[in-house]
Amino acid sequence: MYTKDQLLASLKSETAIIKHLATCVPADQLEYRASPAQRSTLELLQYLTMTAESSVRFGVSGSWDSSEAVEAASKSVTLATFAKAMDRQLRQVTAQLKPFSDKQLAKKAVKHWNGKTMPLSVMLVELALKTLVAYRMQLFLAAKASGATTIGSSDLWMGKSAKPAKAVTAAKAAKAASASAST
Repeated sequence: MYTKDQLLASLKSETAIIKHLATCVPADQLEYRASPAQRSTLELLQYLTMTAESSVRFGVSGSWDSSEAVEAASKSVTLATFAKAMDRQLRQVTAQLKPFSDKQLAKKAVKHWNGKTMPLSVMLVELALKTLVAYRMQLFLAAKASGATTIGSSDLWMGKSAKPAKAVTAAKAAKAASASAST
């Protein structure tokens, strides 16, 4: 099972990847929707700034009530303020979990929103971490579909653009051609 430090490290990594992906979204495509019933890219960005924090608050308190202010604040997030909002969320999650030891997280029984009772440590992975991972993928797909055609797997999984392939020098090309011709 994840320790608290491992969970926070995973949430930090997801936050960094998501912040990178947000820089890949064409600024003129924030209203892009894959379908009329889905969130726009801007609405997705706003949701990403509150979902992990709300999940942790729910797990710790057993209520969604403390998340109403977090959700309301997310509505004012713009592309320009997104990275700071993601950093704020990570600080809030860290603060919410600070009082808990690994043992307490594993022992505290909480009721997931689906009605199942589970240890808080499991619920944090199920709600906070998995939600960021899932919506990271949605953000990647929205960015690609709305014009960020050069992003790829490296952007999605590592939060950075792939290094451009090294150009083959004329000497290497000639050597490869010569080797190929002699076989």
